[in-house]
Amino acid sequence: MQKITHSLLTILALTIASFNLSAANKQVCSAKNVELWVKASYATSGSDLIIQGKTVRLIGIYSPQREQKQKFNTPAQPLAKEAQLFLNKLLANHDLEVGVEYDTTKVDEFNRQLVHLFLKDGSSVQQRILENGFAINRPAHNNNKHAKCYFEAEQRARKGQYQLWDYLEKHPESHFPLVKSSELTSQDTGYRIIQGKVLKVMKSSTNYIINMDTTGIRIPKKHWKNFDYNKIKQLKGKTIEVRGLAYLYKGVMFMIIKQPAAIDAFNPLNNTL
Repeated sequence: MQKITHSLLTILALTIASFNLSAANKQVCSAKNVELWVKASYATSGSDLIIQGKTVRLIGIYSPQREQKQKFNTPAQPLAKEAQLFLNKLLANHDLEVGVEYDTTKVDEFNRQLVHLFLKDGSSVQQRILENGFAINRPAHNNNKHAKCYFEAEQRARKGQYQLWDYLEKHPESHFPLVKSSELTSQDTGYRIIQGKVLKVMKSSTNYIINMDTTGIRIPKKHWKNFDYNKIKQLKGKTIEVRGLAYLYKGVMFMIIKQPAAIDAFNPLNNTL
């Protein structure tokens, strides 16, 4: 009981502290384009919640996932329960009232609505989650209205070593949310950031190919329109970070990316090439 109470107090303190952090950055994550205000019900994870009886996914973030036992027994990722609790606290502290803003893609392949979400004080839900370290940025579906804001929020958490970043510092063997390509194991599948040196860049008839020492990054042809291949070629010899869904194929780790922001050199904060 004492551990539970301490956890709740910690989350509450972070929720209050995050107000001051986000207030200073409202000009970046602006709520001026909110399309409707509704009542939320509750969060089912650190990045999903129920609004008007439907599952809604927060654009631009990946929060640690809880244990799943449906088709495969997937163990929980670090701080999954804490991330869900943090989001529920945010909602409860603002009377469950949320402002919804849509982006380019409104529904994903699982029929979940994709939204930018704001609280009644005007602050961004995604920004609050990211800057407190309960999620990492996830570029997806070309939903980029607040991309720079979200990347900045993640960087603040990373520099401050909050939550997931603190956990990684204390438990480097977890390889979550970031792992070096040279240290990957067969267990390191799923969404994460992989860091490594680019050894080869080439183009096939179906993919742009970026090979790290142990990781193959693939950009399918149908997404080439989003990338500048000349800039991709400049990655050779550089150490980069790529974020996406890592999967094993014939004993080798691969990651398919669809947007330039998945590569740190091309995200809105860096864009150095």
